[in-house]
Amino acid sequence: MSNITPAQFVHHKVQLGLWACGVGFGVLFFVGLAPLSGFIPPPSPELSGAELLAKYGDNLNLVKLGIVVGLLGATLLVPWSALVAIQTARLEEGRRFPLWGIFSAMAGCVNAVAFILPFIFWAGAYYRADRSPELVQLISDMTWIEFLLFFPTFSMQLFCLAMAGLTQRQGPEVFPRWFYYLNLWMALVGSTGILAIFFFSGPFAWNGAVGFYLPVGSYVPFLLITWWQFYRAIKAEKRYYEELAAGDEPRVEPALV
Repeated sequence: MSNITPAQFVHHKVQLGLWACGVGFGVLFFVGLAPLSGFIPPPSPELSGAELLAKYGDNLNLVKLGIVVGLLGATLLVPWSALVAIQTARLEEGRRFPLWGIFSAMAGCVNAVAFILPFIFWAGAYYRADRSPELVQLISDMTWIEFLLFFPTFSMQLFCLAMAGLTQRQGPEVFPRWFYYLNLWMALVGSTGILAIFFFSGPFAWNGAVGFYLPVGSYVPFLLITWWQFYRAIKAEKRYYEELAAGDEPRVEPALV
């Protein structure tokens, strides 16, 4: 029979539910962007509104379905951000206020809005097949620029987790130290999209190697690693409380060090 208390067991299950929302975000977000709407690879910034309508006009219903799926996926960032904040706060054990955890929660909520907005903008652009080409081009510009310029809150959330871990004073190890440096690296790489505002073509444009494929291409493997690390952290936390409830000296999971 498990020695974990009912309250702790519910908490563990809730965290697994939040973790599943994070996985759901990644799956729905990229399914909506790529195979359904066809927004990956991104259209060239040099395309006119008429060319954009020609590119997506024959499959407007599929584009709209992709927008809905991606929107639902982006919404799942809210519960996922709650899990990130919970685990970040664990790193601040012994401190009066889990400031990094609070900052992480706030950044995560704003970040979720930033992920949601592109789909709302795209919905307006492709709602009508007879939309003015000039308006389609304007909304497309707004959407792609917003999509790549939301990095401040995205990077802030990663920065909070990294700083909480690198300055941890007491308590069990939650993540391996290299994972905190990986978060700092992703926070930096995620900012390269800001250069897209200055270019219409080439590697720095929103469809270029540096403007799009570097941050987004790095984010996919980073997300896979993050899912795995958070899953292990939740399981390790459960074992920690089981040993604590049993009166044993809680040990640090060797694989997490």
